[in-house]
Amino acid sequence: MNNTPFEPNSEADLESPLCPDPRIISALDDLDYPYEVNPKTAEFQVRFNYDDERAQVVSIASFTEEFMGIELRDISSASLVSEGLFDARTANFLLRENSGMKFGNWRIEVGAENKHYAVFCMTVSAALPHRALAEIMDTVARIADETENRLSGLDEF
Repeated sequence: MNNTPFEPNSEADLESPLCPDPRIISALDDLDYPYEVNPKTAEFQVRFNYDDERAQVVSIASFTEEFMGIELRDISSASLVSEGLFDARTANFLLRENSGMKFGNWRIEVGAENKHYAVFCMTVSAALPHRALAEIMDTVARIADETENRLSGLDEF
């Protein structure tokens, strides 16, 4: 089984955008969730708006990987950003949070211009029922937003 939405066959294919996973399109349409798709990564972006006027964006990867016969994908949401490395207090907080979680984890991802992002991520079956996908997206959004609010007081993501 191919682990990417497409397998490049030539140099021209390497420049082609990835294809969004039609299973996610079907799920989000069925759930009536508005979304955007990044044309370069085929990653879905879904915005959750909360009653307290906060919002959080969740990303759903089209790219999947297989492990022991199970196709997996990441569902994630950025929570904090730092110019360069996070300070020790923040990094230790995220590590302590990870130690108490049975599902999901905090990751540090490096973006352009040496920006570092704290991202909460759950790796799940790529074949989730639509309602389960909705619950997981909501959980990821809430954990990321609560942490963003607690540590920065901002609402950037």
